[in-house]
Amino acid sequence: MGPTRSARLPQALDEWFVERLGRHQERSPSELLVQLIHGGLRLREGYMAIHRRVLEQHASSGEPEAYAAYLQCLADTFGSDYVSHLEDWLVADHVIDASSAKKNGKPRQSAKRT
Repeated sequence: MGPTRSARLPQALDEWFVERLGRHQERSPSELLVQLIHGGLRLREGYMAIHRRVLEQHASSGEPEAYAAYLQCLADTFGSDYVSHLEDWLVADHVIDASSAKKNGKPRQSAKRT
């Protein structure tokens, strides 16, 4: 008999769980399931574009507090590299100015381009 899976869960969730079980054998399955639930949004197709659109809406509507709060939530959940990527995308599309891009709620040093 091979592994069984719930027919009610998307295949991507099963693949994520099986892959993590093999890669992190020192962690309990329960701990991995909590991580799966907490990070479930990451498995949703198009989640990055959704976050980008929300940031664009806050930036375009002149809501710096809402923009900063959403940015901090994204950093807390997905990490600073993710936030930097989103802001680089907004800068490239001329939604925000490079000098106003933030990293974890603080002004970011602009990268030198050669």
